[in-house]
Amino acid sequence: MVGLSELLAFFELVAPKALAEDYDNVGLLVEGVTDEIDTVVLALDADEETVCAAETIGAQLIVTHHPVMFRPVNRLTEQEGGQRTIRRLLQKGIGLFAMHTNFDSAENGLCDAFLDSFGDFRERTSFAGTADGIGRIGKLKTPCTLRELLARGRKAFSPDHEISYVGEADSVVETVAVCNGGGGDMLFDAYNLGAQVYISGDFKHHHARFAVENNMNLIQIDHYDAEIGFCELMKKHLEATFGGRLKVVTQSNEKSPWKSF
Repeated sequence: MVGLSELLAFFELVAPKALAEDYDNVGLLVEGVTDEIDTVVLALDADEETVCAAETIGAQLIVTHHPVMFRPVNRLTEQEGGQRTIRRLLQKGIGLFAMHTNFDSAENGLCDAFLDSFGDFRERTSFAGTADGIGRIGKLKTPCTLRELLARGRKAFSPDHEISYVGEADSVVETVAVCNGGGGDMLFDAYNLGAQVYISGDFKHHHARFAVENNMNLIQIDHYDAEIGFCELMKKHLEATFGGRLKVVTQSNEKSPWKSF
């Protein structure tokens, strides 16, 4: 059993709220009916199915990467999915905590784990030039081809489907920039920092055109694939700190909303 205040202090230590982007909404979003936590459910997103899974196993708290509330919520009805999720949380007395861009940005957080999937790096910084902050740019210990990076990305994030890229597969790269999730617009930051390849998700046509015209490589990893690893990474953090005092369960039914035809 762990007190809620102890858990909140732990989350702040792992991913300080101050690291979150201005648009983000992180922290304790819904307070449950108890401050004594013995079971936590981890998920990328909070939806009704996640709340039902938490209720089934008797969890008192759900911890997600993506906040269920990004914009002001003006009503709680049955007409919209996010509103229904919040209603279920309140009805069941289950708390909800979100750690999004602050966990992306934190040292040893999701951006670092994402970068590690593409090789061994002899140096790295955030896009701001510090140990924490959004994005990562690093120098590979051993330069490799774009094709090798693509193979590493396919193995780590999308073994069942192809990934898209811009550039020449046989070009040799050493400087790699990443931002897990939807970092398309940070392409220009990566370029200005001298990245030879930028790896992220949610790229648009103008991002691809910019890369082509400026001799830069891109690798696109689907947003879901890039960030579902949050659950296992946070599970390791929680179990290393709280051990047998806390049961940590990942939401096993999550899947990408995208389908292929």
